[in-house]
Amino acid sequence: MNKETSLKYIILYSAILIVSILAIYIYFEPLQIYHSGFINKKIDKITSAQNIAPQRLYINTWRTVKNEYVDPSMNNQNWLRWRNKYSKHIKTMDDANIAINTMLASLNDPYTKFLKTEIYSKQQEILDSQITGIGIILNKTGENITINHVLDNSPAQKGQIQVGDTILSVNGKDVKSANIDTLINKTKNDKEQDIKITLKRNGKIIEKTVKKAKIPIKTMQYNFIDKDIALITLATIMGKDTIKDFKTAIDKTNNAKGIIIDLRDNYGGILSNAIEMANYMLFDEEIVSIESSKRKLHIFASEETIFKKKPIVILVNKKTASAAEVLAGSLKDNLGAIIIGESTYGKNSIQQIIPMANKTGLIITASKYILPKGEDIHNTGIKPDYITKKDEQFELAIKIIKDMTKNVL
Repeated sequence: MNKETSLKYIILYSAILIVSILAIYIYFEPLQIYHSGFINKKIDKITSAQNIAPQRLYINTWRTVKNEYVDPSMNNQNWLRWRNKYSKHIKTMDDANIAINTMLASLNDPYTKFLKTEIYSKQQEILDSQITGIGIILNKTGENITINHVLDNSPAQKGQIQVGDTILSVNGKDVKSANIDTLINKTKNDKEQDIKITLKRNGKIIEKTVKKAKIPIKTMQYNFIDKDIALITLATIMGKDTIKDFKTAIDKTNNAKGIIIDLRDNYGGILSNAIEMANYMLFDEEIVSIESSKRKLHIFASEETIFKKKPIVILVNKKTASAAEVLAGSLKDNLGAIIIGESTYGKNSIQQIIPMANKTGLIITASKYILPKGEDIHNTGIKPDYITKKDEQFELAIKIIKDMTKNVL
């Protein structure tokens, strides 16, 4: 087969990183990040350590967006008009931050963001698959900040903090109408290890005190439902051990006649992880294609695999996003995986992390992905083969797998 780009080439010259989680320590957004290779990382480190004038930082950001943004029309505007718009007004880093964010807002792209020093510095925790905090994921609706998820074995879980709780105050400070990022930063930088949280649950006010701790991010679990059906649950597709853990799960369940992969509530993560995971299950098929303003790359699986082809059912919901959608879509298009649940999130854009001077960074939408059969799922998501309610999804998956494996030896 004529491959425009081999998988090995992509992996050798690119690594795709993510900034996904933060909320009083962690806050999920369905991002998938592209980052440069080893040599460029060394250059990036030097770049971010530079200290330049705030006005120059603004100009450099403007130029970077001009060169790297996925949409050459820049949201149908004359990008040149921003070049000198604030030249006479930027004196401090706060001025630069406001000007840069105003400029980026004109792109109408929620995933292209400027990262101040304190936010940019949090990335390494994510890459190390470990965060420091209490282990809750936040969501903001109107003026209320609620708990969307509690990490397993986290201080929050041990303190019996629950999904759906509304946060009223943190360490005695009212958080009503607070910005989530601001709340994260203030709490993150608090020297106190004990975090006092006032919650509202079912109309009742509850006080909790939990201690910050280092929390390893558990990426997946696997087990057998019975001797013929395996279940692999992926909570996220991020972290340095994700690929190794996934390969172990596939190896240990390879003799099953059918497999269920649970991607519900999986916001995605590192795109290269999803590509590697699909590669471990596919043989010579196209995994995904990546389009930027300059080129289109077709990424194919290698011509070797130990995965024994079998019926696959994938569970998804509206929170299944980005890299998780790549994995689900690739297995659906190439192996005929059956999708059960809800339409997925529908995010096909890929963000690149670019270190900037003054220890800041830029997350910019640099490209997008297209599924193997040519489907662009932006804002529509992957449509399930079976749309079902949450409490019916797992039982339906088992039934379908059993029906599909009746005649499998």
